[in-house]
Amino acid sequence: MIKATAYAGAFVGAAMHALLPAAQADTVTDYEVIYAPAMQATKAPKTVLTEITYAGDRTIAVGDYGVIIYRDNNEQPWQQAEVPTSVLFTSVDFADANQGWAVGHHGVIAATTDGGKTWQRQLDGFEYIQLQKTHFENLVAELTAQQDELDGSDPDAEEALYVALDNAAFALDMALIAEEEGPTKPFLDVRALSSQVILAVGAYGSLIRSTDGGASWHILDNYVENPDGFHFNALAADNDYVYLAGESGQVFRSADQGTTWETLDSPYYGSFFGLHVDAQGSLWIVGLRGNIFMSTDQGESFTQIKLEDTVNINAVVDAAAGGVYLVGNAGVIGWVNQQGDIENMTHASGAALTDLITNKDGSLTVVGQRGVIEIPQFSSIQQTTITKEQ
Repeated sequence: MIKATAYAGAFVGAAMHALLPAAQADTVTDYEVIYAPAMQATKAPKTVLTEITYAGDRTIAVGDYGVIIYRDNNEQPWQQAEVPTSVLFTSVDFADANQGWAVGHHGVIAATTDGGKTWQRQLDGFEYIQLQKTHFENLVAELTAQQDELDGSDPDAEEALYVALDNAAFALDMALIAEEEGPTKPFLDVRALSSQVILAVGAYGSLIRSTDGGASWHILDNYVENPDGFHFNALAADNDYVYLAGESGQVFRSADQGTTWETLDSPYYGSFFGLHVDAQGSLWIVGLRGNIFMSTDQGESFTQIKLEDTVNINAVVDAAAGGVYLVGNAGVIGWVNQQGDIENMTHASGAALTDLITNKDGSLTVVGQRGVIEIPQFSSIQQTTITKEQ
């Protein structure tokens, strides 16, 4: 897929295939993975993992073949959760210590109410297709009725209506094709704004929201200006806005939890993979070729911080000593201090790293291509210092 944490490479399936019981690889095919429970794997912490987060004092990580692992207070060993699907999970987020959501391939959204020990499937790709079909059928009917009432008095409004109707008709056609072929759209990120309001984004401009804790979901694709159907890869939020970023340098923000969106001036026209709002309220956007941007005015303007190694950067989190940590492909881990300088190191594994958390003792827990990697201290690997670019 497009987002780094979705892992386009064939190594995802191959790596996980080698670590799970043969019975699963032999019997679970195509869309059966949506409904096949994740098998218990003795080496689950070493499987391909895509994202990691905290739920209270519990650490939760998600990854391929429906694997979700957790541990309390950094104690060993990791435990594997009970999960009713075997899809590749791409993202996880919690509203509090108990309520969380994980999203992944084939349009799957799973939820937990016990801090990640057990999960329930809330949405799958077949249901998602029906939501899209109904939504765009209704939208086409609504816009067609508006078109029938046009009187030629406002050419600009008429042109905008024609464009909106054309886009809605195309989206409906895609939903009808998907109804015949089956679900292929993955979700690539999820953000729990509260225990009731959850947003998920994904391939081909997919944007979906629940306002009742996941009991029902609503399509919001047409609320974002994305006529080319670029992929949406990342979400973040502060007290005022929800932020959305994706392919082709797309950056948006919403002041009403996703109902309406404004397009921001992008500092870069390659793909963005990660978004983060730090403890000081600064917005970070990271993506292709080591591009890192930071905004202190909620996306109105950006400062660039560029890695010496042009590898993809996938995630950003707050650093205990101030500033932020970030991770990327080829084992890259960086620390951007409060002055905006970056210290860059490379993990010996050279693995694609997709997310990380900081622990109470100052250590880092990183996930990615090689599963869980524990880093006792950031300074343990050789660093190079790079200065920010204005």
